[in-house]
Amino acid sequence: MPGATSALPHRFGRNVIMNYAAQGTAALSAIIVTPLLLHHLGRSAFAVWVLASSAVLYLELFELGFGGAATKLVAEDAEKRPEQALKTLNTAFFALIPLALLALGVGVGIAFVFPSLVHVTPALHHQVILVVIILSIGLAISIPGDTLGGALVGHQRFDMLGLSNSLLVACTLVATIVIVALGGGLVALATALTVTGVLFHFVRFWMLRRVQPGARISFRLVDRQRLGVVMHLSGWFLLYAVILGVYNACDVLVVGIVLGLRDAAVYAVASKLATAAVQGLDSLAQVFFPYASATARNEDRGALTEIVADGTRAAMLVGMIISVLYLILASPGIRAWVGPGYGTSARVLMVFAAVIVLSTPVRVINVTLTGSGRLALVCLIRGIEVAINLTLSIILAKVLGPVGVAVGTLGGIALARFPGFLFIGGRAVGIRPLTLLRRSVLPHLLPLAADAAVLLALRGVADRSVPGLVLDAVLGSVTYVAVYFAFGATSGERHRARNAIAKYVPPRWRHNLGGSFSDADVPSQG
Repeated sequence: MPGATSALPHRFGRNVIMNYAAQGTAALSAIIVTPLLLHHLGRSAFAVWVLASSAVLYLELFELGFGGAATKLVAEDAEKRPEQALKTLNTAFFALIPLALLALGVGVGIAFVFPSLVHVTPALHHQVILVVIILSIGLAISIPGDTLGGALVGHQRFDMLGLSNSLLVACTLVATIVIVALGGGLVALATALTVTGVLFHFVRFWMLRRVQPGARISFRLVDRQRLGVVMHLSGWFLLYAVILGVYNACDVLVVGIVLGLRDAAVYAVASKLATAAVQGLDSLAQVFFPYASATARNEDRGALTEIVADGTRAAMLVGMIISVLYLILASPGIRAWVGPGYGTSARVLMVFAAVIVLSTPVRVINVTLTGSGRLALVCLIRGIEVAINLTLSIILAKVLGPVGVAVGTLGGIALARFPGFLFIGGRAVGIRPLTLLRRSVLPHLLPLAADAAVLLALRGVADRSVPGLVLDAVLGSVTYVAVYFAFGATSGERHRARNAIAKYVPPRWRHNLGGSFSDADVPSQG
């Protein structure tokens, strides 16, 4: 019977929480580091640092999709055929070394023209060249080195990868503070960032050996047959990365080109909040990528159906809470964050709330199709979406201003992504549209209504003060979760939630959670 058990992956809760922890650590570090570097380096040197760091990141395209392809193949074999997974890891690792050297060469070339491109002062000229070269070395090492993190993902150990990323950010933050305290400059910062990043590749290798004892890096494990499989998949992963890159960048560029920098700043305020929400949803959905890869290879098609149904319910829990918050509290939220005078940003954010509502029900189908190898279909749907988004955004920007660009994004989802994944993608994973809506979307309607009622009832409190805004948001979110688990959740979800809570409750109190528990009932993993 559907819902009697949960098709969510093992360690789902822990994996999602650690993904969120890594994101939160990075956000907190940015909040601390940005003013610190701005005042220590000065505006010109700080701008050079930001531009150099951003420019070097584009060298990662030399990875050519090998990382995603290798992660998928490792996930297929990790549990059933560990030696084959190890061959895939080594094949991808050594295949990426020549590409890394090519990326390094391009990076060194960029280093010598970069000072002229950004018009740095003569005093910073040689420092900037060194900074770009040092950052390019770190990025080149990460091209093959990131396969170790990808192998952790293939083993469905997002918890370990999230922990390593959080520790990396923390170490980088400490190193930055020390360098600033000692009066260091751009070169010292670049060196610390590069050295720390390289060291953490060894940390991830140690973690991988904990997950797969005997894991090693050896040229003898390179398999030419696996190389052909990786190369075939890598092209699709590269195309998908390019499509996502265009999708993520086109809106702000359209606003800036069509409407000007002032409107671009207004749009960016709402866009940053929307991006944060999307990243949070992606952190949840990404957990299903290796799970779908392993399931598609080793189980029957019906297992993918259950993954999509249960995964979509979980994604809806997060996505609907965020969307109703953005829709109802957009105006007081924007005002509390950046001050008055950003009413247009609030209206843009309300459109993005609709974007989240419409994209969340098909987010897990997207990831499941990617994990199961149906990348041609994913690229087709998302490519059409980008084309529609770009066309509508340009047209509507001239009519509705920044809000029109957001409506263009909504149009791309409404006309391409939502129907494409719901009907065509649903057929590919074996779930009918009405079945998905009944099993995964309908249970969230009552919690959504209850949440909205609380937020609207306390809207006056949210308008008056920041604590009132936070109180309204928290009470609305708690209401949603409580109503969902009371009326919408499946028996498997309730059981899993009770077990998760039971880990932190004394044994003598566990009977109050609505079930009988013994120590064996309490899972050791999240």
